[in-house]
Amino acid sequence: MSAIIGDVASLGHIAIGMAAARQHERTAPTWGTLALWSALSMAPDTDVIGFSLGVEYGDPWGHRGATHSFAFALVVGTAVALAAARRVKQPWRTALFAVAVLATHPLLDTMTDGGLGCALFWPFDLTRYFAPWRPIQVAPIGLAFFTSYGAMIALSEIILFLPLFFFALRPPAARAHPLAAGAALVVWFGGSWLIASSDPLREATVGWLLRETTIAAPGFSEARFASLQDGATMADVHGSLGAPLEIGWFYPPSANGERPPCVAVHFRDDVVVEAFPPERCSAHGIGAGTSQRAVERDLGRPADACWSYTKGEPGRAFRLRLVCFTNARLDIRGRRWMWAPARPLP
Repeated sequence: MSAIIGDVASLGHIAIGMAAARQHERTAPTWGTLALWSALSMAPDTDVIGFSLGVEYGDPWGHRGATHSFAFALVVGTAVALAAARRVKQPWRTALFAVAVLATHPLLDTMTDGGLGCALFWPFDLTRYFAPWRPIQVAPIGLAFFTSYGAMIALSEIILFLPLFFFALRPPAARAHPLAAGAALVVWFGGSWLIASSDPLREATVGWLLRETTIAAPGFSEARFASLQDGATMADVHGSLGAPLEIGWFYPPSANGERPPCVAVHFRDDVVVEAFPPERCSAHGIGAGTSQRAVERDLGRPADACWSYTKGEPGRAFRLRLVCFTNARLDIRGRRWMWAPARPLP
């Protein structure tokens, strides 16, 4: 599962690159300059190429690994400044801006609520770090971003980073009336609170606005969910929250690139309700109705698994509460608003 989600949507990084372009140029930058600085801001995410080459998410050069380190920011930022030395008046200033933009990328990613943390101190320390405050919903990687959930994440980031977009794009002579500026600031704070806060009042407000229909597993409680610690065992989570409503197992390619018969298997009540890709899974005898025990016998226990403790009525909003494990240890606690599919799985 950690290879399926795990990044700030591109819009957040683009906003930082555009704001850096405006500050670096000291005036309204051209669209080409905005694009170059935005591309630089997103450069650490070139590590997703490794997925197609068999590099695991948690490897040193996996996603959010080496390219999401301060060392990478320093080396690449300096190299960018040297390459542009003949075109800029103050290369050292460009180097500082480039390093800062690249370093901001992993710092922003540490503030997301999913995926693995960032190897900020690679190559001296391979530990993946998260920030103490993680208000940004993690975005799906790849084509999964172009879904209703991905659109919701993109909209939330437009709101969160709206001041940076405004700073980068405002006309040089634009002057906002104090009352208008104050009203816009109040609206932005309100929107950011609705997106980033997790306090009960915000949850109740969003639930009322979206007409939520959250259905939780028996024995589940928000307090026990919030008390879970990263690294907890599956037995610990089960003992605290009880049995989940649904379970997902995920099988990545082997170290030599060999594809497994199934990439993902979705269970409800200990039987398969969906397997992907369906043709390959079906050819291996795994499909709707197959028991969980039979899947484990054929494919083995997966390295990655997710347990869902909430669901919603078809086509309605609900509070997703999801826990995911890597090597049987808790590494993701998903808290976000979702829309249940209009047509639930059989």
